[in-house]
Amino acid sequence: MARDPYRLIGRIQQVAHSLRKKSDHLLIDSAGVTTAQAGILSVIAGDPGCSQRDIARRLRLGESAVVAAIGRLRGAGLVERRVSDQDPRAVALFLTARGRETIGRAQETYGVLNGLVLDALGVGGRARFAELLDALDSAVASFPDRPDEAGPPGPD
Repeated sequence: MARDPYRLIGRIQQVAHSLRKKSDHLLIDSAGVTTAQAGILSVIAGDPGCSQRDIARRLRLGESAVVAAIGRLRGAGLVERRVSDQDPRAVALFLTARGRETIGRAQETYGVLNGLVLDALGVGGRARFAELLDALDSAVASFPDRPDEAGPPGPD
């Protein structure tokens, strides 16, 4: 039986939620961080000295969520804040030695997760799936931020 194409968004959300829950459990067990925290650590690892705003933009998260997560990561001794070399008013973020160890373990877990996803897609489906994700991402980026204030069309 064919799936209802109008339930596509709901199905995408279900799969994304399941994947996030599974990855959270695996990452917490292996590295002691959630998927979102591992993402933040990964950005900092790739761009030492970046700002919270940079992280929010790259991960498409709200700045307040990033601020809260950075607070937890600092409390766990994984991230440190320093005055920026470029702007003494700005704060730059760096991984601690413990943070570097943690992101290493998280990246190993991501390798396992990516392998499982790639296996599920099969060799023939991998490139096509990546293309479809890129197309979906572009389409979502072009959606309006808010629906038209005029509301739904009235009866003719």
